[in-house]
Amino acid sequence: MTIDRGRGLRRAVKRRPRAAVALVATGLLVLCLAVMTIVITVGTRGDGMTEVVVGSWDTDAILAATGPASALLLLIVLCAIRASRWWLLLFVPLRLAAGVVLLGALLLAAFKTGGTVVPLVADGCRSGYVVSERRPWDETVVRVLRIDGLTGTLVASGTARDGGHPFAEGDYRVESDGQNLRVRSSRLTGPTFVLPVVADPVSASCGVPDGQGPLPTPTAEPAARQADEGPAPVPLPGDTRAEVARMVQVTVDAATGPVTDAAGAPVSAPAASTLPCDGTTAYDLAIRTGDNAASYAAILDAWTAEGYAKDRAMQEDLRYNGVVRLSARDRSSIDGLMHFSLTADCRAP
Repeated sequence: MTIDRGRGLRRAVKRRPRAAVALVATGLLVLCLAVMTIVITVGTRGDGMTEVVVGSWDTDAILAATGPASALLLLIVLCAIRASRWWLLLFVPLRLAAGVVLLGALLLAAFKTGGTVVPLVADGCRSGYVVSERRPWDETVVRVLRIDGLTGTLVASGTARDGGHPFAEGDYRVESDGQNLRVRSSRLTGPTFVLPVVADPVSASCGVPDGQGPLPTPTAEPAARQADEGPAPVPLPGDTRAEVARMVQVTVDAATGPVTDAAGAPVSAPAASTLPCDGTTAYDLAIRTGDNAASYAAILDAWTAEGYAKDRAMQEDLRYNGVVRLSARDRSSIDGLMHFSLTADCRAP
């Protein structure tokens, strides 16, 4: 009798760690499945246009984390449960199936990870939108979400031509007319994102993109002009397409020849009549020259000589004459090209 009791005690001690592991893993599995259920349920609302967004985690990131975690926890539970000889006929196939599911979940997660979710910042303030960037294959899928609590609604989408993450890198700009935000990046293949203003600039979260630390009050225009920055700008008419086309020609003429695009074709300025004028007009230019470094400096000098005030942003040179905004980025070390963007408000008579 004493021997039997001793054996029973030893067996209980051996079983206890397995039972504790199974209990903890089961609790975590239930939690992961609950999170997945909530995320998937939210995603089915609004014709699939709504998803959960928690900080820098969107639906894809959450599922990429909870999916493999659930499969791993299920495998741990099945392995922690003691099975007698006959029960092994059931548990061995279940454990193998859980292992296969885990491998599949890890493979799927590999395609979902590596993305970024960053707030869209306008004049140093959060705009009420976030931008999700993911690269499943050769190009980056860019999605703009309007935030409402812990959910986001898809309002715009596009792709980045170089497979990078332009918004996470701050390679974009936002212009506001008080009613709409016009989001532009020379690395996007699609048109400008036009988004309604949803954040009150007075109460918006201002500061660095992660919301930490205040910045000086944002201003709509570049810094004050200096004496060496050319003649004072002349006010332009409502239809600014001619000025934009002229500045494209100034840009091309200032560069060291030959001036070609990414495909090697010669570059020339567009006709003003071919530019849009639906509240705004714009022209993007990506060129390669005989000497990119010298051409970049010469182009900035030409802009200044035309009366455009100097300004500087992150990895971007800016010019502004009160009407037309010029942007320059030298990405020669990345794609061998210099990227220029010219924009202005435009109202045809």
